[in-house]
Amino acid sequence: MIEDIEKLRKHLSVKKWMLFGGSWGSTLALAYAINYPQNVKHMILRGIFLIRKHEVDWVNSGKGAHRIYPEAWEIYKSNLTEKEEKNYIKSYGEMFDGKKGKRKMDKALMNWSLWESSISKLVPDSKETIEKDLKKTNMYKSMSKIEHHYFTNKGFFPRDGFLLEKKNIDKIKNIPTIIVQGRYDIVCPASSAYSLHKRLPKSKLYMTIAGHSSFEPETIKKLVQATNYFKNK
Repeated sequence: MIEDIEKLRKHLSVKKWMLFGGSWGSTLALAYAINYPQNVKHMILRGIFLIRKHEVDWVNSGKGAHRIYPEAWEIYKSNLTEKEEKNYIKSYGEMFDGKKGKRKMDKALMNWSLWESSISKLVPDSKETIEKDLKKTNMYKSMSKIEHHYFTNKGFFPRDGFLLEKKNIDKIKNIPTIIVQGRYDIVCPASSAYSLHKRLPKSKLYMTIAGHSSFEPETIKKLVQATNYFKNK
């Protein structure tokens, strides 16, 4: 994916550009910048996700987020046995692979996406609204499989916490960066954004009264302001 981005830059004959990414997009933007710092002018990052084990476990393995949205979590784990609950990621992978049958696979794909979508906004949409949106384009199928693929393979990084390692941070520490982070982001808690900000001396961190979604009013406002700020830089 990093090389795909670089191919696009060359194809478009862009000498240096700004990276704009949220959630997994922030992960990818950081990974690209570490590999090609000479090609990055600025970064605007939202909902920081560093794909560390404790971040994935917080959301998908019952290590935190489930305490805030217990009713949504109940749906997420509803198709798992007590034994399967000992390793949520592995158990969901077996269902995604069709090892438990097609009906269970489809239900698992929906429940995975439904869980994340249910905790993404400061004021959540109803379960019925979320399900309807996910079914419009069958997005829940690709979303769930892709997320699980990267979580299982630890983002294809060599070590947990790779993006925050000093040798990597040193490559991007001089890139002006604006971080916009929902204070009440349950999917990607604010502690990750703060950790990144503390390591990047040329970064600015703005906490918004919002959850994870990029479509919440205060987050939209700050992202637009950040883009305008860099427009003439």
